[in-house]
Amino acid sequence: MLVAVNINNTRTGAGLFVDGALVESLSVPTVELLDNVPELLARLSPGARVVCASVVPAVTSEFAAALTHSGFAVEALKAQEGLGISFAGVDYRELGADLFANALAVHEMWGRDSLNVDLGTGSTFCVVKSGVYRGTVIVPGMELSFRALTDRAALLSTVELTKPDRIINVTTTECLQAGIYYGYTELVRGMIARIQREHGKLFVVLTGGIGSFLRDELLDVVDVFEPELSLLGIKIAASKMERFPFIGD
Repeated sequence: MLVAVNINNTRTGAGLFVDGALVESLSVPTVELLDNVPELLARLSPGARVVCASVVPAVTSEFAAALTHSGFAVEALKAQEGLGISFAGVDYRELGADLFANALAVHEMWGRDSLNVDLGTGSTFCVVKSGVYRGTVIVPGMELSFRALTDRAALLSTVELTKPDRIINVTTTECLQAGIYYGYTELVRGMIARIQREHGKLFVVLTGGIGSFLRDELLDVVDVFEPELSLLGIKIAASKMERFPFIGD
């Protein structure tokens, strides 16, 4: 059994793979990850391999310590050469492990010049051409942008992030909801269009929690929506590497 874990700022996903097939996936808020360790441990077979991609070092250290205490060492996936993609003018040491996993998954699964769009706490747009990671653009995430406004306005603090029926509305709540929903959709569309003007036609793969929220609005500019892209990339990386460094070594 392989356990792929993707620790991001907002949510953490875990995928359980048996003989290379994803048999179960879990997703919890990252702030609640440690509380959910017993539930994860209950699903692990003895000797299971645990590989983690993380952008939250403090949480990752505590998570690794909890699993190590139960007999499961946690390996840290890092971007590197030699696992299927290379880098041109990109310092892979600065590349998030999740973005590396996404790029590796798309390259291995589809083998196309690609634009990987991951909409989460931050929104990342990453280009891979001919197996070479060309670069990334990052913008604040949809929910982060939404909360930056509502958390600073007393009368808006309870507004829910949702899709309104119309763009032009009459209540403050609906006006704000429409602005962020349709405005952010157009941001994503615009970024995809600009990147393709710069790099040529690309195979567009969408992932991320906000990606799931906006997917229906983006069907005409996205080729594939794959919610487990990062977990699949971790699995692919693990299949190419006997062992990554243990967290805590």
